[in-house]
Amino acid sequence: MTTFSSVRQRLYATLALAVCAALLGHANLIGQEAKPQEEEAPPAQEAAPAQPAAPRQVPPSSSTPPTKGRFVGDHWTPYDPPAAESFPQGSQIHIITPGDTLWDLSAKYLNDPYLWPQIWDVNQYITDSHWIYPGDPLVIPGKPVVIGETPTTAPIELLEPLPPGAGTPTAAAPEGAPEAPPAAAPATPEMPDQPGMVDVPEGEAGSEVTLTPAAPELTLAADEVDVYCSTYIVDSYEPPPLRIKEKEDGSRNILADGDVVYLNRGLNANLNPGDEFSIVMREGSVPHPIFVEEVGESVRMMGRLKVIALQESTATAIIVESCDAVEVGMDLIPFKEIPLPLAIPAPLRRHGNSMSAKDAGYIVDVTPDKASIAEGDLVNIDMGAENGLQPGDVLTIFREWGGLVEFASTHSYIDGQQNRAEARRAEGFDPELDAQAILGQLVILVTQAHTATAKVVLTYREVALGDRVGRM
Repeated sequence: MTTFSSVRQRLYATLALAVCAALLGHANLIGQEAKPQEEEAPPAQEAAPAQPAAPRQVPPSSSTPPTKGRFVGDHWTPYDPPAAESFPQGSQIHIITPGDTLWDLSAKYLNDPYLWPQIWDVNQYITDSHWIYPGDPLVIPGKPVVIGETPTTAPIELLEPLPPGAGTPTAAAPEGAPEAPPAAAPATPEMPDQPGMVDVPEGEAGSEVTLTPAAPELTLAADEVDVYCSTYIVDSYEPPPLRIKEKEDGSRNILADGDVVYLNRGLNANLNPGDEFSIVMREGSVPHPIFVEEVGESVRMMGRLKVIALQESTATAIIVESCDAVEVGMDLIPFKEIPLPLAIPAPLRRHGNSMSAKDAGYIVDVTPDKASIAEGDLVNIDMGAENGLQPGDVLTIFREWGGLVEFASTHSYIDGQQNRAEARRAEGFDPELDAQAILGQLVILVTQAHTATAKVVLTYREVALGDRVGRM
């Protein structure tokens, strides 16, 4: 039998369950309403990736390099580059090396390859920016300065010797090449090591740094034997009053170093102990190998002697240097010390050069006499001090084209190419319009008024009397 209290307890339990169920349903409703609010919240916008800037347009490469050019110094170029010395003091100069392009040089010096037109603009002798040639100089303009920055003073650059390699053109920047990142600025203003440029030492604040272009390297063109044992040509030879009269050792016919001789003058000719004289021998007239005329008279230097004792009308001397056999009767002239000539090595190319015959001379004599002249031989030319020559000058040896000798021609192979070239010139032809053969180089040792003694220092092929000599 169910009591009233049990019914009441069941009723309470049912109400409690209902209340719990209601509370749970309300909590779920609140959670479901909150969740949509979180989903409806707009998500954070991601930064859109930056669109790459369109590359600046680089002019397309020229497919045809210049074909007409010439040799300037030791390199080939189709342009007419200015001389290195003509650039104003303070200019920053770069000598083009194989592989250089205006694009790369702009990236190196201006920190931006797209500024290459600025380099081209200050080097207007380059007519085609797509083709630059090793050995040509480039003026590098100053770096562009952003407003607000303090510009730095451009250092003075010193030219270096031309780098090796020439004749191979280098193309301009490739089309669409990416922009190089700007180089980090150094802590102190100084130039990095770069081909063709020299760092300038940094002076004290406010001081000026002055540099002088490096002097070219000089080399000895000859030795004492070449200078003091050579043959020279004078317009007319007048025998001097002093000569070797007799020898101490009557059994010796040929005299040399250390032999004692007697002279035909003494105190009556104001001689003094220690006086030195050159021993010379007249060899005779020198005919021109091309023209029917005489160049002058040849005088051969045979050695040197020194006075050791004096009498009234005679003097005793000793031979201190002999170039060849010294004999009684040879003439004596006052000894003059001749400085050994210093020459600047001049680059020479066998092909591609054109020599002007207008101011050129001829090889007229060789010592000793020989049919073919080679390196190391001493020669005489018909140009001298009055032609502006001086010891150490380097001249080019060349030969003009004499034409082919036909069967019915009056010319002969025996005459030689240069002789035939002169004959053609006399007939109205201009040999300079034909090919020329570059034969070698010679260096001037001693000059007279109209002639000079020279040493052949380079030959590409045999050289002969009558071949031309001139400045490159």
